[in-house]
Amino acid sequence: MVFLVLGLILATVAVQVYRRVGDFVSAANWVTHSLTVRQEITDTLAKLHDAEASQRAYLISKSPERLADYSAVLPQIGDHASQLIDLVSDNARQSDRARELSALIHARLQRMAETLQIFERSGLDVARNSEQMSRSRSEDMQIDALGRNMLRLEDELLTTREKQTSEQAMLTRVLTVGAIVCCMAMLVFALFLVLREQRYRRASMEAARSANLDLSQSLEEAQRLSHALRQLSELGEMLQGCRNISEAVNGIEVSMPRLLPGYSGSIGLINASQNLVEMITYWGSPPTDESALFGPDDCWALRRGHAYPLAGSIPAFTCRHLEPVLAERPEIGHLCVPMVAQGEMLGILTLTCEHAITSEQRTNIVAATEQISMALANLKLQETLRTQSLRDPLTGLFNRRYLEASLEREVQRAERRGLPLSVLMIDIDYFKRFNDSHGHEAGDALLAQFGALLGRIVRSEDVSCRYGGEEFTVLMPETDIAQGVARAEEICAAVRQLTVQHRNQALDPITVSIGVACHGAHGRTPDELLRNADNALYFAKNSGRDRVKVGETLHAHTPTKERKRSSPAPIPDQY
Repeated sequence: MVFLVLGLILATVAVQVYRRVGDFVSAANWVTHSLTVRQEITDTLAKLHDAEASQRAYLISKSPERLADYSAVLPQIGDHASQLIDLVSDNARQSDRARELSALIHARLQRMAETLQIFERSGLDVARNSEQMSRSRSEDMQIDALGRNMLRLEDELLTTREKQTSEQAMLTRVLTVGAIVCCMAMLVFALFLVLREQRYRRASMEAARSANLDLSQSLEEAQRLSHALRQLSELGEMLQGCRNISEAVNGIEVSMPRLLPGYSGSIGLINASQNLVEMITYWGSPPTDESALFGPDDCWALRRGHAYPLAGSIPAFTCRHLEPVLAERPEIGHLCVPMVAQGEMLGILTLTCEHAITSEQRTNIVAATEQISMALANLKLQETLRTQSLRDPLTGLFNRRYLEASLEREVQRAERRGLPLSVLMIDIDYFKRFNDSHGHEAGDALLAQFGALLGRIVRSEDVSCRYGGEEFTVLMPETDIAQGVARAEEICAAVRQLTVQHRNQALDPITVSIGVACHGAHGRTPDELLRNADNALYFAKNSGRDRVKVGETLHAHTPTKERKRSSPAPIPDQY
């Protein structure tokens, strides 16, 4: 009867553990689903902004490549919008928003197509003043607002689902501990029955001693397992809360010695060129120079795609990056575990210790490596998305979207505190002719090197952006018109000294034309400042290029809506 009851209890516990694990897996799948939905929303909006950027670049430069970029990205927008609708079909609120977003994007694409038709028929000025162009900003704001709402709702769902996942994990742990306690109690009771049935004292004492020894070992193993699970859980929660790789590295340096006491280790990441493994952190004994920087082929774990050496085997080969350590102390235990996440090889976790690595320790090491790999992969993805949303990929400067937000903020700050604010509008002279002479690859090299030069010249508090094509904008807080002109002259002088290198050849020297506008004298709103800086830029080009011009002063008694924008003379096509 006792063993029957024990079997029933164990069967019940096993069923409950199986159900809880299933619930935990289901909750984890929903968390993954929410992350996928967020990614799809971000991709949809990013593709729309790419299409808008390509269209604006085409309107400015009339470059066929920009038009081709615009045409190529259009099908992707529709695919992402359709995929988003499919993903959120299980959520009525998100499904309605996804369809509304798809309709708005379709309308926005239709407006963009109409703008292109107007541009092809009547030219840039007519296209700029068309109703389609004037409605584009409000439509963009509506699409972005709807996208943010969808992201906010999905973040709420993600928070709820992560909470459910944590609750299911806690229930599973509690149930596991309860099962261990229950089994231990049953074992003690069974031991009591066996001891009572023994006829001889010595046999009874030996049986009791053996049972106590087994019990102590089981308890120690259970405690070690519980401690390892708790440390792994804390490591995973800590890594999920990190905002960047530096925070994650600091947390790993603290957590790994606690999880694996007595071990020395390091983590190396594969660089972007996939030709070097660079160490980002270590704990315990400092690594050698060979372990701090080596090629992926120097590690057998990276070659084979799984932990090396294999469990219970004597390795036939030694990783080159560990050869100096193993040559001095061949008896130490060592293990290399590849860091893989989302099908991508990220790097390697290397461990050494004074003893052989047990199977239990090996399991903990592999589990910790998986936690670290997923966290680093997510952080790299987050950093990539943040950079793509704020930076122009070619020049490394801020994009136009960031410019508009920053200009609005700086104008309000200037109004509130009475501080000056200058805006520089910069255009590379004869850029089209440069492209036609040297090719678009050389043009891209010119834009990239000019962006790097501009980033070095401006102050840390200035905001340098790529406005579109070969046009750049610099916001200079707390800078009056005289200082702004002086800084613009410095930029012109630096550009004259710039030597553009492409394929190990120095290209033709370049110059820039700059228009300067100051808050107050040349406008009080972001649109007025940009418009006056743009006018000044056109005057600089018409005056012979390679110079700085100041925007037209607006009289205080003339209302803004009555001010008439200057109409600069036409500029030749190859400007």
